[in-house]
Amino acid sequence: MRRVLLLLLTIVLGLPLAAQARCSFTSGGTANVNISFPNSTITIDPNLPVGAVLATSAQFSPSPVSQISCTGTTAIGVQNVAGSQPSSGSIIFPTGVAGIGYRVTHPDTSNYLAAYPGDSIASGSYQMSVTSGLEFVKTGPIANGATVSSGTMGYWRYDSNSNSRIENFNLGTTLTFMFPSCSVNTSTINVTLPTVSNTAFNGVGTVAGATVVPISLQCASGSQLYIQFDTANPVGGATGVIAPATGTGRAKNIGVQLINQSFTPVTFGTPALVGATPDGPLNLTYYARYYQTATPVAAGTVSATATFTLTYQ
Repeated sequence: MRRVLLLLLTIVLGLPLAAQARCSFTSGGTANVNISFPNSTITIDPNLPVGAVLATSAQFSPSPVSQISCTGTTAIGVQNVAGSQPSSGSIIFPTGVAGIGYRVTHPDTSNYLAAYPGDSIASGSYQMSVTSGLEFVKTGPIANGATVSSGTMGYWRYDSNSNSRIENFNLGTTLTFMFPSCSVNTSTINVTLPTVSNTAFNGVGTVAGATVVPISLQCASGSQLYIQFDTANPVGGATGVIAPATGTGRAKNIGVQLINQSFTPVTFGTPALVGATPDGPLNLTYYARYYQTATPVAAGTVSATATFTLTYQ
């Protein structure tokens, strides 16, 4: 009698597990999505709001490409490994590092995988070939130099069996999040050039009205600072010259040239070494001036826009 009772109990206890296992691999097995970032050091603004994106990877394909078959609607979602499991349906997962969470982009940044069991799939066969990536977001205060170690961040699973792994999401690059060595005191710099007579221009390349472009920084020592200027409207064949806006009332054939404190035109799209950062304020001096781009010259207003980017080593 005891043997019969044990056998009956085994059958009864086994039924729920069998009923839950609605999906299985029909080819392949658990895939790895190996995700890397081009740079291991990510420079972030410490004043970014919670929810701001810190870094986004490219998309990577799973390997091997597997196929699963499901016999009924089945719960599916991401199981976190790097930190605690968030509530069902959440798309932000703790990394275990204060202030830094991650999302799984699938197949791009317009869609994110949810925490298990926040999604479900219907019965049918599925080829698991869609690309995925990682996106790190700010969830709170971040310490300068915070590090997210490489390894499996989480995995995509089905059913209630935590071993039912479809794909592992592996971070192949240990990432260090650093504050910039310098912060910009004024992010938007408006420069007003003087009024100049069109008689000041006597041919292509003639310049006039040089005006200081002050860039004020607050820095911490220990880095080599580079600055890069860019514009959407460069003038071909004229280094550092921005094509002006056109239209009614605009000057004709007059651009704006950016030059450094040595009066050398800047090269757009190329980082230029500034030097070692001090521990304190750093004031950079550049100039903007009118530049004749063609003939003839006609009077009017001139406006142009450029951006600058600071990088560190």
